[in-house]
Amino acid sequence: MRLPRHRRTLAATAVVAAVLSAGACGTSFDAQTSQQYQAAVGADDRAADVQVLHALLVVSTNGGATLSATLVNKTDSDQRLTSATLVDGDGNELELVSTDSEDLEIAPGQARTLGQTEDAARQSPSKVYTTSGIEDIGLYFTLTLSFDGADDVEIAIPSVTRTSVYADVALPPGADPGGNLKAPGAEATQKNAEKEEGSSH
Repeated sequence: MRLPRHRRTLAATAVVAAVLSAGACGTSFDAQTSQQYQAAVGADDRAADVQVLHALLVVSTNGGATLSATLVNKTDSDQRLTSATLVDGDGNELELVSTDSEDLEIAPGQARTLGQTEDAARQSPSKVYTTSGIEDIGLYFTLTLSFDGADDVEIAIPSVTRTSVYADVALPPGADPGGNLKAPGAEATQKNAEKEEGSSH
């Protein structure tokens, strides 16, 4: 039995709405910072004067992590990122170390990045913030970004394991480039291969 055309359209619309609703819950700031992160991309705040897009912590095997995000200035004047703070789920502030002392300047309508390598950010240099001591992957941290001419932005961002997907994200101090740039699922594949090899003996 075929559904009338208008009923099929309504059903498809309901499915799309459900998917969008579920996705919104995953990046909501009201989400607890200790919950597990499941999505493949970072957190977004598109309502702020300076939008924060795809924000996350890329964690290397030594526990060092790099803050990665894109900032978009939606105001009519230049904005400067003056500070960034990071707090874990227990309320402890983590030290964010910047590669330079210069504030990141963002012109009206411009997008600037945080955490990109020099090769990936040739046209508009990226400001790099790193931290250390990240032991858990998949948890949320509260990031606060302050600007000289716009409201602060507070957003919950996830921590993710460094893989080849994040090859353009700068390494934190002491991280091994070769040891951290693994393809997604490569570690699990290697373990399965070792297990099969051991069982064959």
